[in-house]
Amino acid sequence: MLSLCCVLAGEHAAAHTQWQLANGEWPPYQSASLPRYGFASAVVSEAASLAGIRVRYDFYPWRRAEEMVRNGHIDGSLVWSSTPLRDNFAVFSDPIFSDREVVIHRTDLALPDWPQRHNWQSVTLALPLGSRTFHELVRLERQGRVEYLRVESPQNGLRMILAGRVQAMTLAESVYRQLRRQYLSADEQRLLTILPTALETVSFRVMLSRSRPQATARLAAFNRGLQQLRQNGRYAQLAQQLLPPDTTQHASSSKAVAP
Repeated sequence: MLSLCCVLAGEHAAAHTQWQLANGEWPPYQSASLPRYGFASAVVSEAASLAGIRVRYDFYPWRRAEEMVRNGHIDGSLVWSSTPLRDNFAVFSDPIFSDREVVIHRTDLALPDWPQRHNWQSVTLALPLGSRTFHELVRLERQGRVEYLRVESPQNGLRMILAGRVQAMTLAESVYRQLRRQYLSADEQRLLTILPTALETVSFRVMLSRSRPQATARLAAFNRGLQQLRQNGRYAQLAQQLLPPDTTQHASSSKAVAP
């Protein structure tokens, strides 16, 4: 009986909740300039609505958004991958979508494929603020094979690769394709490529601040709304409406699995 009361109390709290979520610029998945603020924002809004939660978005730089969640100054943010460091201050939803994390480099500067990363030597990687550092890349950094250079945005990272200031950058594949189309000339696009093997497939989620009341209960209600959105076909419909054709498959095929 006590467990049932807790569940009902959590659902009642969710039904009278407004989330203030930090959003960010990460097309094609989310942007202040995209219809409905992009696919990820639309999915989060509709899944939350099914759970009786209203969502308000405010756009911030990624680093500031993460700090606001850490300090409990905002309910949460989208979209993020779960890491041990973030798990200390946030709880994470089921995946909103998944995408392949790829290594971008210049075509005329050879870089061994990811399975041969033990052959990497003195590789400088651009790391956009707010991006995660992958465990295996951290190990390579400790071995002196990789050096990170923090950059303001993925766009800046691509420009630095083209200028020869860094050798490579890791980024979600669909985001890279969108940035190529949006910011690079045809000649510049021909100068860039990705390694054949992706680092891994990453799941991206909503994260809520642990310091906010009822965060876990409300997240459970949101996950039920997200599951309903997938089951009733609305998720696939949003992907078809709001994503370019070369990203739809990534989103519609993502499943609720750990990153």
